[in-house]
Amino acid sequence: MRAVFFEAHHTMTVRETPIPEPGPGEVRLKVRYCGICGSDLSLYKTGVLSGQDVILGHEISAAVDVDPGGEWPPGTRVTSYPEGRGCGECVWCREGKFRYCLNPRQRHGGGFADYVVVPARTLIPLPDDLADREAAVAEPLGVALRAVELAGAKPGDFAYVSGLGSIGLLSVAALAAAGCRVMGADPREDRRALGLEIGCEAVFDPTAEDPLATTAAFDPHGPRVAFECAGVPDSLQQVIDACGFEGVVGILGIPMAPVHLLRMTLKEQRAFSIQGPSMESMRRALDLLGTRPETAKVVTATVPLERTSEAFDGLLAGDGNAKVLIEAGV
Repeated sequence: MRAVFFEAHHTMTVRETPIPEPGPGEVRLKVRYCGICGSDLSLYKTGVLSGQDVILGHEISAAVDVDPGGEWPPGTRVTSYPEGRGCGECVWCREGKFRYCLNPRQRHGGGFADYVVVPARTLIPLPDDLADREAAVAEPLGVALRAVELAGAKPGDFAYVSGLGSIGLLSVAALAAAGCRVMGADPREDRRALGLEIGCEAVFDPTAEDPLATTAAFDPHGPRVAFECAGVPDSLQQVIDACGFEGVVGILGIPMAPVHLLRMTLKEQRAFSIQGPSMESMRRALDLLGTRPETAKVVTATVPLERTSEAFDGLLAGDGNAKVLIEAGV
């Protein structure tokens, strides 16, 4: 099969490799689409976790190819919850929280390939009326929906989203679906326009307008929920500063810089980070993609497997795309 190997910093190579064989409790999938995640971009930028046998990609839509256990018929359309490969024995694995495993096993590979092997327990069937392309958004939308749940967002809450890339736009959709009044911020005009289509009531350029003053003008209480989705150091500080008293700050991006927490303390704010979705939030994401089809507008491009490296470089260069899907084969 073809697979994209993350060999080093800014280096991805497409080459042939043996088709993986599923082990006990595993299923082999034929990948159809796999989205490029912000975490994938961060690894690509830094070279962290790279190696000759490393295949990234976890936002997949696929079809069952082989299930030795016989539970999933071949051709069944699915997505997979990326829980990680737990040891099955540590305290976290015994609680079913495999992503926190203290002794994780080496993964065979990820979704930037023709085939991938995953634990059968992670499979989620796709609705018949949802296309494979849209279904590849279930994992990151599941992250956004779980973040909204962790924030305790309620109908009528004023919510602020800084950074309208893919996770920011999906957060807008999730907050809007929860009944929140959403304001989004991004320096790029095209992303601000997408924000309005997906659920923002208002948008602005945080490099031209002060987020604290702009959000206060929209609602003098300030945001009750504020999400940092840009992964930019200045953005996190601005989100903390703009968030209202007793507000909740969600860190969904990966800003690699220190911040000053004095204003958070004075405002009695709470903050949380998030690693990924839950199985339940991914199921809810599939439902939401059906009831709010405009959410899928976050997908702005699909490229073939051979152009994966080009797609990564384009996103890092700010080529105008939000969510890019790698098409392994349909």
